[in-house]
Amino acid sequence: MEHIWEMNNPGRIGITTGQAYEFLRDHPDSKSRAVATFFLNEMVEEKVLEYEEKSGKGGYHRVYYPKMKREQFAEHVVEKITDKLGEVFPEV
Repeated sequence: MEHIWEMNNPGRIGITTGQAYEFLRDHPDSKSRAVATFFLNEMVEEKVLEYEEKSGKGGYHRVYYPKMKREQFAEHVVEKITDKLGEVFPEV
């Protein structure tokens, strides 16, 4: 996410799963392309990212863009954790 936010400051620049994988491949904790794809799609489900479908080699591909700024994401994470703790410890 940090890489995506950095790319989009300023402006709006999308990232594909291939680009995300290339970035992660050079990272010390490298991940597979499938992991990058699952992560990006999960962030869409969580409404942290949005995507547009663009035509390209081999058909249509998702290009991901941030929907939340970093500060909004931090608030989102705190809210999710707080909600989950309320479910686990309803008596508190």
